[in-house]
Amino acid sequence: MNILSIIIVSAFYTYGLMILCIAFLAKKKGEKGAYQNNIVNAIILILAITINLIIVNFSHLSAIDFIIFPFDLFMITFIILFLPFSYFLISRERKRVKLSKGLETGSEKQVMDQLPLKYEIYRKLSHLVVLAIIFFYFTLGFLVQHFFIYVFQLLPEFFSELFFSVYNIEGDKMIFTQYLVVSLVGISLISLLTVDFVRIFKPNIYPLKPVNRILRKKELHMRLGPHISMSIGCFSIIILYGLFQPIGPLIICISMTMAIFGDINSNLIGRVLGKKKIRKTNKTYEGLIAGMITAFISGIIILILLREFFITSLLGFFIIPIIGALIIGFLDYLDLEIDDNLSYNFVLSTVLFFVSFIII
Repeated sequence: MNILSIIIVSAFYTYGLMILCIAFLAKKKGEKGAYQNNIVNAIILILAITINLIIVNFSHLSAIDFIIFPFDLFMITFIILFLPFSYFLISRERKRVKLSKGLETGSEKQVMDQLPLKYEIYRKLSHLVVLAIIFFYFTLGFLVQHFFIYVFQLLPEFFSELFFSVYNIEGDKMIFTQYLVVSLVGISLISLLTVDFVRIFKPNIYPLKPVNRILRKKELHMRLGPHISMSIGCFSIIILYGLFQPIGPLIICISMTMAIFGDINSNLIGRVLGKKKIRKTNKTYEGLIAGMITAFISGIIILILLREFFITSLLGFFIIPIIGALIIGFLDYLDLEIDDNLSYNFVLSTVLFFVSFIII
């Protein structure tokens, strides 16, 4: 690892340790749910980074490093530019609060355990942003690669040789997109975590108060926001399973697609048509079944769309979506305190990754 990669990994470890600190602060304040959710997020993030480094540096399972030129340079540049920018936003919000004499604007607090349907729809539709990862893996990433090829051919020979020595254009074409996705999701995670730390520790100067409208009551205090759990879940599975080409990216994209659409349909159908409650929760059996069916169908569709990159056996074509749908239904039934944006992505991708070696 070069010095830039060490800095980047250290930054992620630092953020993971900060999440651990928040988890224990939540426990101290009696927020049991926030403690459980935050500590699992921290453990998964730290463990995923550690396993990635072990696989890369101490085994021969994969030759794909955590991050590498030029993406290490881009990530460091982003961090250098983002931190002053976030400080500017926080300072501006602090001044606004002082001018309003510290009065709440009405967007800082929700008093209902269940969001209005309108905000629940906004919340779920925001998850579709994760689908961009699929496009960068299998479509946009290749366009970016060709752009880099063109640019580096115009630069001095040292840079072009370094670039082409890292990304063998005639070799595995998914290596470039793996680094691209890691850098993009990593940048998103750092920015979202930075701002969410402000929301937790200094809610009055949180610069994105309108986001609070799509947070549930239990998510407004010491608990990490659902967008953080989603980011950690995606980032963790990408740096863990994206190392194994090409099956890793395929399983990652299948898992994320099934998790997103299964969760969206389960929640919305349960809210609108659900009648039979699962125990004493807000979840319904109608929503659970709808989520499983949607997850299965979306799994089939993504396998069809990505058949150009990896052809599965007829058995795998049906078994993978079936297993994924059953996992989503099981997790939905359990209704864990851990955010399902994390649990769905991580559990689903982990199980499907190991199953895929048997049936694909």
